[in-house]
Amino acid sequence: MQKKCAFVLSLLVVAMTLPGQAQPASEQEKNKTVAREFVEEVLSRGKLEKYSDFHTADFVAHGTERDFTLAEDLAMAREERTALPDMQFALNHMVAEGDLVVVHWTVWGTNTQPGMGLPATGKPVKVSGMTLFRFRAGKISEEWNAWSMLSVLKQVGLLCPPKGPTGQEPKAPTHDPTNP
Repeated sequence: MQKKCAFVLSLLVVAMTLPGQAQPASEQEKNKTVAREFVEEVLSRGKLEKYSDFHTADFVAHGTERDFTLAEDLAMAREERTALPDMQFALNHMVAEGDLVVVHWTVWGTNTQPGMGLPATGKPVKVSGMTLFRFRAGKISEEWNAWSMLSVLKQVGLLCPPKGPTGQEPKAPTHDPTNP
């Protein structure tokens, strides 16, 4: 009996020291991986032919004024890529909860071609924003975006900052922490 117990204990010790088999990733981790691959491969590298591989057929992009179908969203992505042919994305943060993934990103590029309603200005653009993706069966089924088109318009010179009463651009407010 003691030999059997010693043998079983030995097996347990050996089993505990062997590298374990990888556990399947949680759904949230899988969804984050899909979101990361979509942003890096499709949006940043411009592989728009793979756009629909990452989305459900009934995908909806929720805009501020109306919703967009997959075909309309892809058309907008093509417009963005046309206006900023060297467009690149950086993923700053990703958070997942349930079937949702939030991506905080920064995009930059040079506005060398007309697109997105912009003329070609040759000016660089850099803007940060967030996208909330909803997943179903491992694909993006819905998305919501928040970013500043006003910032883009200012950077390409199509929207000037307001002038102050003297005709000069207003100075940034300053705060002296020693004098509240």
